[in-house]
Amino acid sequence: MKKSFILAAVAVIVSLLLVSCGSDEQSVSGTDKKKEEAEQSEEQKPKEEETESPEKDFEVATTIEEIIEQDPGEYAGNKYNEAVVHRALDEKNFQDKDSFQVYAHLLNLMSESGQYKEYHSFVKNFNPQIETALSDTPGSMKLENGETVNGTANIAILLDASGSMAQKIGGTTKMKQAKEAINNFVASMPEASNVSLRVYGHKGSNADSDKKVSCYSTELVYELQSYDNEKFGDALDKFEPTGWTPIAKSISEAKKDFEKAEDASQNIIYVVSDGVETCGGDPAKAAEALHDSNIEAVINIIGFDVDSKGQEQLLKVAEAGGGEFKTVDSGDDFKEVWEDERVRLYNEWSSWNADNYNNVSGEQTDKKNELYGKESDFKNLTYDEEGHLKDAVYYLENNEQISDEVGNEVISMIKQRQDILSGLEDEFDSLLETVDEKGDQLKEEINEKGDEMKEKYDND
Repeated sequence: MKKSFILAAVAVIVSLLLVSCGSDEQSVSGTDKKKEEAEQSEEQKPKEEETESPEKDFEVATTIEEIIEQDPGEYAGNKYNEAVVHRALDEKNFQDKDSFQVYAHLLNLMSESGQYKEYHSFVKNFNPQIETALSDTPGSMKLENGETVNGTANIAILLDASGSMAQKIGGTTKMKQAKEAINNFVASMPEASNVSLRVYGHKGSNADSDKKVSCYSTELVYELQSYDNEKFGDALDKFEPTGWTPIAKSISEAKKDFEKAEDASQNIIYVVSDGVETCGGDPAKAAEALHDSNIEAVINIIGFDVDSKGQEQLLKVAEAGGGEFKTVDSGDDFKEVWEDERVRLYNEWSSWNADNYNNVSGEQTDKKNELYGKESDFKNLTYDEEGHLKDAVYYLENNEQISDEVGNEVISMIKQRQDILSGLEDEFDSLLETVDEKGDQLKEEINEKGDEMKEKYDND
């Protein structure tokens, strides 16, 4: 009985051990299965796409427009420091990079594209034309470039044809001497100036019976127009001295002559008379009205062999008309008055020539200096960028981070970039040539016109 109990207990213990072993085996087997399933699950998960570095998508710029649209480097401009750049290069592994990736990374560090945009915009917007406005001239003119300079003068001659002008001085009548002097004077006027000739007192006689007729006699014998030697000479031959002296009426009628004419920069009247008003008019009042009108004419008086009383009256007329009074006692004196006008015009042309030449030259110099300065800054910027990029390549080669072959390829791309940038230097040079050409052309035209007109008024 005791033996049977012992055998039964042993059987129970063995059975428990077997159950326990089976349970442990099942537990280990379950863990391995879960691990295997987990590994299989990881393998089945889609792998995350590796983010490509921007250097892999890099394309070498082939135009200046592409270069200026690139981002500036992290250490561009004043931020560049060789030691800092070398440290940044040390932090990156280049041994598995091709030449394009190396080049792209170097540009990310040291590209000056941000500043190149400024110079590109400057070149595209720069105006190489000379814009200096030429000052008014003693007469109108047209330069070869088609620009018209306002300066046309309307010049009216009012000639006394009263009987006293028939008197002789030095064997020649005052009228003949006046006609010759007037013809020479208007012939020397600036080209395109308009000239007119109005006579007064040329009808009737200086007798009392003809006073009314003579005092109403004023005639425009040469209408305001450009000077024509033959036509003007014919106009001078149409009348002889005969009547009274209606100066005031002649000045008033001249106002109507100017009102019919085109606008001009100057309206000038020269009254040639050998005496005072004899028709009861007020020439000073008429002169003042004309000078103060919208015509703004300047009235100069030339008294020919006039007594002191006549000089006094004629001086008041000139002052009222905003002009000058000059008196002459002979034909030679008369010519001298016109000579003074000739000298004045010569000097005016000399001043015009010098002033406008200097103004154009000044603008030309300013524009060239601006271009030179900008081009110099641009070149220095490209030289700096090229030097920084090449220094980085040599640094990587010396530290065996890239091969000589890769280094040579990167150097070649740097050179290609510089060749593209040099195209902007060509545009700078083209603008400089245009400024030189336009300025020199305009200065030459100014000199030619000035020399032509000064020669015309030069009596030596």
